[in-house]
Amino acid sequence: MTTKQDFAEKWKGLPWKSFEKNLFRLQHRIYKANQKNDPYLVYRLQCLILGSPCARYLAVRQVSQLNMGKKTAGVDGVSSLSPKQRLELAEELKNLKNWKHQELKRVYIPKPNGEQRPLGIPTIRDRAMQCLIKYSLEPVYESIASRGSYGFRPGRSTWDIQTNIFLNLQSIHNGYNKSILVLDIEKCFDKIDHQKLMCLINLPKPAKQFVWSALRAGVLNERPITIEGTPQGGVISPLLCNIALQGIEDIWNKTRSKNRISQRGLRYADDLIYFIKPNEDVTLLRNKIDKFLADRKLNVKESKTKLVKSTEGFDFLGWHFKVRAKNHKFISYPTIKNRRNLINKIKTTMKDTRYTLDQRLNKVKIIYTGWWNYNKYCDMGQINLWSINSWVNNYVKLNSKMPRKKRTEIIKSIFTGHSFKVNAHVSVAGNRSPYDNDWLYWAKRNCKRYFNPLLRVATKQNYKCQYCGNPFRCDDIIELHHLDGNNKNNRISNYVVLHRYCHQHQKIHSEKRIRKVHS
Repeated sequence: MTTKQDFAEKWKGLPWKSFEKNLFRLQHRIYKANQKNDPYLVYRLQCLILGSPCARYLAVRQVSQLNMGKKTAGVDGVSSLSPKQRLELAEELKNLKNWKHQELKRVYIPKPNGEQRPLGIPTIRDRAMQCLIKYSLEPVYESIASRGSYGFRPGRSTWDIQTNIFLNLQSIHNGYNKSILVLDIEKCFDKIDHQKLMCLINLPKPAKQFVWSALRAGVLNERPITIEGTPQGGVISPLLCNIALQGIEDIWNKTRSKNRISQRGLRYADDLIYFIKPNEDVTLLRNKIDKFLADRKLNVKESKTKLVKSTEGFDFLGWHFKVRAKNHKFISYPTIKNRRNLINKIKTTMKDTRYTLDQRLNKVKIIYTGWWNYNKYCDMGQINLWSINSWVNNYVKLNSKMPRKKRTEIIKSIFTGHSFKVNAHVSVAGNRSPYDNDWLYWAKRNCKRYFNPLLRVATKQNYKCQYCGNPFRCDDIIELHHLDGNNKNNRISNYVVLHRYCHQHQKIHSEKRIRKVHS
């Protein structure tokens, strides 16, 4: 009789290292084939991925164990899978032709402006199938994606777009003379035309039919079924949005000498900015944008559209960008709204009495460190956060009997010791993609997102996981593992760096299960 432990061991014992290598090999071949304009080879390779056990098992693992929303239930109420259910689901994914996408569960999350953002949550089964489709579709898009597109793309981040704004507005490029058109596409995810989107998708017929059924699945107890939009909350939704908007960031590009193209538009999901030189016709640009969006039944949100001079400054992705009129120096720093959100979040956390004071202070430290890390390439000398430091200190003083010396040390450990490097981030070079097979380049970029000692240990390991031996890919989550199981022993010799999933395999942080990588 097979027990739960047997299924768990069978799941853990699958050759994940080989699965990842085989899947990536196929994705790399799709990337290259599409660059060479070979649609037949792309079709064959996509069929191989859709029928591959490697891709099926990895898709199930991704949605049930690795994704941030892995515990979110769909209309069936299932929020997690046992090892037996994971194995069964991987077998079910063979049945792509007859797959029926279930209705979506409606969930609302608050937006910073006080409105509610509707999410359509698929079931875990449907998310696994979406992930499998994404494995075969993403390399096709990446091979043609614009270098001005940054949102929801592997290996790219908001830091890359921040660096490109700096490069466009620095004094050497006469940034003080430029104007910036900032705009937002109104309800982009909700209004994309299904027919147009399906024309842009390059997939085998069964996979394309599944995407169509996912778009038309509708939300439980909501009628009629929409004929437009891609529901936010699905695994594949951000990729479909990028495919629909591909090219809009390039409509204002100019060709320089020797066929070099000047990237004049930048897009992060449905937020765009364009750089406009003196004497250029903004009306012409708006006509091009409106025509592009009308073809997809979309339109610009006029209330968020601005044309500003670089010396006046503008807000984008939580940062304020500006060129100083006096010395033409470029600066960027967190917006007032960004800082207020941080302060409100810290105050809400400190007032949450469900947790002990120590737990709340630890949560505040994580929140503040994460916020600072996001803004670490800004000129943080432009802002002053002493008020929240003082507020937390006074709150602890009034609501506990913590000694003054200990309180001062804790507050100091939360709010001090954070460094910043103004405009020091190096953006992704040109049209490079993680599917180009230069694993060392992307592994180094991934590890630089983290602090020491993780970065130091990863460099020592040649950017490879000490457990499975695979390199750290661009979007892998990396974690430190203590060899002796003692979290207080923070010597470098006691650390190894692992993939999150490989870290989950460590039993009571035992050194016995670590295999050395021979590079």
